[in-house]
Amino acid sequence: MSLPEDPKAWFDVQSETLRRIHPSWLPSVPAELIAQARRRPLGRRWLANRLCEVSPFLFGLPMDLGPEAVAELRAAAWLGALLDEPLECALDLGSLAMSATIRTLVNRDAVMKLRTALGAERYARVLASAAAAPESPPEPAGAVEVERDIADRLVRRGAGELAGYAEVLHPAWGESVRLTFERDWWTDMPAATLDPIGVQAWLRSRERVSRRSTVPLAEQGAPPPRKSAFFKTSGEMR
Repeated sequence: MSLPEDPKAWFDVQSETLRRIHPSWLPSVPAELIAQARRRPLGRRWLANRLCEVSPFLFGLPMDLGPEAVAELRAAAWLGALLDEPLECALDLGSLAMSATIRTLVNRDAVMKLRTALGAERYARVLASAAAAPESPPEPAGAVEVERDIADRLVRRGAGELAGYAEVLHPAWGESVRLTFERDWWTDMPAATLDPIGVQAWLRSRERVSRRSTVPLAEQGAPPPRKSAFFKTSGEMR
């Protein structure tokens, strides 16, 4: 028996999340066991039951999921394909969010580290891009140069921006993004600063490049994101 259309839209987000849940959210479960569980329907249900305790909002059964919320979930479904490469998306948005700092670097060693971390194409795009929204002021001189792993710094910042954007599309997608990255990252994650419209344009450009041959033309447009109405969920998934 097929699920009613309303909860199915929610369960689709759950299924997408199970495919890429970061093992740190289930520290008592070996990463190898998580990988095996993803491959089988029974294993995915077992993972979902475990995640009810970690994320009751997403992995509980939705209640009062009205037509507007369903439409928002469906409209945001394109984000799922991009999250197959979450680190790449985060690196994109992290470099965009820190573009003011990146553009102020003149030290050759620091520039070379950034070019290596970002790749020449992404680095050139960041330098050429206008700010998508007001961002934090450039960091103090030397702050980036002494960073041991600039790629990790950019990815963490980008993960926060990605979650902030997904939250605007729908809170379920925001939670899905958070579960994709390391649990510890969210204890002191700064608030997102990029304009959702700019983030959408940036991500859509990545989607067109990576899926140009498979995405129908009609799916390449998307309405501007807007705040979603919040609705209740139950705390358990049986």
